[in-house]
Amino acid sequence: MTSHRWTADRSAARPTPHAWRWAAAADEQSRATERTLLAIAAAAAIAAATAVVRLAAGDTAPQVGEARHLAQTFAVDRLGVLLDGPAEAPLAWLQAGLYTAATDAFARHASAIAGAREATVFTAAVTAVLLWALAGRMGLSRWSAAAAGTVAALSPLVVAAQVGVRPENIATPWALCGLVLLWTHNRHRRPAPDLWAVLLLVVSVITAPITVTLAGTAAWLVWRRGRRRLAQVLGATFALGAGLGLGIGGALSGLAAAGDGPDPLLWAGQDPAVAAVCVAGAVGGLFSFRLRPLAVGVLALLALALVPGGPGAGAVAVAAAPAVLLGAGVVERGLAHRGGLGERAGALLVRTPIALAAVLALGLAVPRWPDAFTADAVAPEPVAGAAGWLRDNLPDTPVVVDDSTWVGLVAAGRDPATTLRAAACGQRCPAEAWVLRTPRQQARRVERPPGPSTLLAAAEAPPRGEVMALFGTGPDQVAVLRPGAPAGPAEAGARARAGTALADSPRVTSHPDVAAALRAGRTDPRVLTALAGLASSRPVRVGALPAVAGEDAAGTPRRQVVVVAGGEQAEQVALYFTGQRGPYQPESVTTGLDGVLVRYPPGAPAGLLAPFDTP
Repeated sequence: MTSHRWTADRSAARPTPHAWRWAAAADEQSRATERTLLAIAAAAAIAAATAVVRLAAGDTAPQVGEARHLAQTFAVDRLGVLLDGPAEAPLAWLQAGLYTAATDAFARHASAIAGAREATVFTAAVTAVLLWALAGRMGLSRWSAAAAGTVAALSPLVVAAQVGVRPENIATPWALCGLVLLWTHNRHRRPAPDLWAVLLLVVSVITAPITVTLAGTAAWLVWRRGRRRLAQVLGATFALGAGLGLGIGGALSGLAAAGDGPDPLLWAGQDPAVAAVCVAGAVGGLFSFRLRPLAVGVLALLALALVPGGPGAGAVAVAAAPAVLLGAGVVERGLAHRGGLGERAGALLVRTPIALAAVLALGLAVPRWPDAFTADAVAPEPVAGAAGWLRDNLPDTPVVVDDSTWVGLVAAGRDPATTLRAAACGQRCPAEAWVLRTPRQQARRVERPPGPSTLLAAAEAPPRGEVMALFGTGPDQVAVLRPGAPAGPAEAGARARAGTALADSPRVTSHPDVAAALRAGRTDPRVLTALAGLASSRPVRVGALPAVAGEDAAGTPRRQVVVVAGGEQAEQVALYFTGQRGPYQPESVTTGLDGVLVRYPPGAPAGLLAPFDTP
């Protein structure tokens, strides 16, 4: 027999044992890595779309009850304190304020509401990522997760629920992260994830007590693993942590504050298709073992949202995104039985209806985007005009304002010590304080059905007074009110009679427009009295009665006068006015080329024209 010797070349050409198996394993690992990277990219894209859409809606008008949270967030950011008043969500305000302070959000946005809402934009993006992770833990396909995330990112209903500065929007990521950690099929895993989940749920409940509803879902997840003793330990730990951090009083006040928001039915009207998906998903999820724990929690939130005087908008804010995920999950589980079809055909059977349902929901939502994102846009000019008027006329006078306007005034540089929030002082506001009134925000308080929060807002309404200045028109109009009863017809008649006597005096000359203003009673009593006193000693020529911005619109008498004089005569006229005392002391006396400009402080005392009270 001929012996054969293996050469090096032939040995190298011979396949080694298990080489094909190793190659197949390497290919499978490569495909798994590609799928993982694709899933990460899809989750990141959905989170980015969520953030962009909510940033676009950041400048819309504040929602009902949102101004209080805006003021508290601004106070934590700029002043480093929590404001006086109901402290039902201090942890939420601290989280939002720390975010805006760390990112300098208020300085990067034109309006304060947009700066504060950047914190909820961030939490909404985190919520989108957690929904993707929760879908995987629930055993749903990535197609369902992508469809749910896309619909939640673009739905006007979900956008309206998530964009507002509310404790519930800050607390939702904490609660969902806890559910992601608890949702596992590993019965005997280490207790560390469960303990972290309980800690996250405690933080969510302290941030917004309404999220305690999802604690029931968490308890179900632990209980159905068969770990009875572990469930008892985790439940006791949760109750102890939430009780110490919140207390019964804090829980009740937090649940009452959750209802201080828009009517949930208004949100449903913005996107009826997604509202129907949310309800169908919550109900249909009860018939699936995989979806049932989350469905119970979401259905409880939706039921609480419909209770008159209950959590309302707060419950919807927590339930909106998970309810959309349940809707996608119900479609997938309903098509999960593929029968005798092949794997590829079965996958198409599941993916196609999910994609079509998402496209249909978005198709019905897109026409409503303009109304959801541009309606009731905040007009900054009236508040800016009122802030300028206060800065020029009442820099050190206490002024009572609502929460949203308080933020604008303090951001413009007004001293917080002289800027009083109506929600903090209510009926105990100082009697000498002026009032800055925004009719639109007062009207928005009654959008919800009557309840405890509505009655509280009515009790906190600032007192009425005499309108001294108006800025803007329509629902954006801002009024500055002086404390006390408005001037009656007798005061206006006295001004008209005194002005007519002054205009007809041979010692007073003026432009026809000035004479008309004098006769019409549109001149401040202090101006009339001072001019009459000056005319008794010398001829007086009145050059103008300059208007103060915002006061003519309110019908406020002109409190500025220009006396035409030059040289030594101008100095004598200036000395005359600066020598006045008591209610007749001017705010400023300025000598210029046109004469002497005299300006009196706003709000003339009553009774200065007593001799002219009767015809």
